[in-house]
Amino acid sequence: MINMPNYHSTLNEEIVLFENTVSLKEKEAIETLSDIYSIIIAIDQVEKAYLKDSVSNEEYTSTVNKLLIQYRTYLSNDNEDLQRLFGDLNAFKERYNIVAPNAITRLERGIPVTVEHAIESNSPNAESGGSSNIANNAKGKHIAEATGNFITIMDALKLNYKAKDQLHPLMAELLLSVNRVTQSDFENRGKLIEWIVKINKMKVDAVLTDTEARELLFDLDLAYKSFYALLG
Repeated sequence: MINMPNYHSTLNEEIVLFENTVSLKEKEAIETLSDIYSIIIAIDQVEKAYLKDSVSNEEYTSTVNKLLIQYRTYLSNDNEDLQRLFGDLNAFKERYNIVAPNAITRLERGIPVTVEHAIESNSPNAESGGSSNIANNAKGKHIAEATGNFITIMDALKLNYKAKDQLHPLMAELLLSVNRVTQSDFENRGKLIEWIVKINKMKVDAVLTDTEARELLFDLDLAYKSFYALLG
């Protein structure tokens, strides 16, 4: 009697064409890098549209702020493979031959150009319209928000907040709230910009030294006093 091979069972078995050696974390990291690449290209397109005056200041600020937050959120992912594969912005740009100079500059600065240079909103709902009471109430609210943000970040430093992901959002929100009050380049406002850019360029796991934290607290105090004097 001849024993025939069991072709039926063989045909029902799944054939593995190749051995997939990529771990789930590596796969997630690669997918995240793809998203980061897309964000960089998107920021570059928005920057170009803004330079061509194709979008309003308000639309530009909102869109770029959202993209910058997404970028920072992806890079704050606690995935060693992601950190290794990304390296830093310049390394990532060179590795994938990214030609997006406007986006690279914006990512290095960490804030929209309208926030950096206190460019007033050209929205039809800007405070310039409406009754003087509404405008005064809005300005009072914005002053209170800016003052509160100064106090919040100074208190955070006193509580030993020194990490990039702790300080950068607070600094960016502070500058945004100050801009709602005034577009004047008051004394020590430039120091706020310098600190935002410096903190933004820190690695994800880096922290300010004790000396840097004291310097930031000192500059914030000077900027707050200059801001307060401007209101008088």
